[in-house]
Amino acid sequence: MSGVRSAFGVLLSVAGLVVWAGHFTAVYAVSAVACERGLLERSLLGLPWVPALVGLATVVALALLGLVLRPALAGLGPSLTEGGEVEPRFTRWFAASTAVLAALAVVFQAMPPLLLPGCAT
Repeated sequence: MSGVRSAFGVLLSVAGLVVWAGHFTAVYAVSAVACERGLLERSLLGLPWVPALVGLATVVALALLGLVLRPALAGLGPSLTEGGEVEPRFTRWFAASTAVLAALAVVFQAMPPLLLPGCAT
């Protein structure tokens, strides 16, 4: 059972980076398709197409990062090994740190498509 717990810790450590990479890909793919196909003037639910999709991708990414952060923070306290020594939870700390930094990166990479006009000519 400890092998499963170790694997979960490693996957949790990488999850924040995977969510950030997915958001990065989605934001720039939406922007590129909008510029290539001339979709900047279109709207989605009454909102401009690119900001609506980027905003949706950002909300989904931040929600997923929250799901990563919750178990990472829950396991941050020290635990005792079989010998009675305190064992640091480095993988949980790394997962929490990565999720927080990924959330900052998600917010920063969402700002240009949300605030600036796309497809500079």
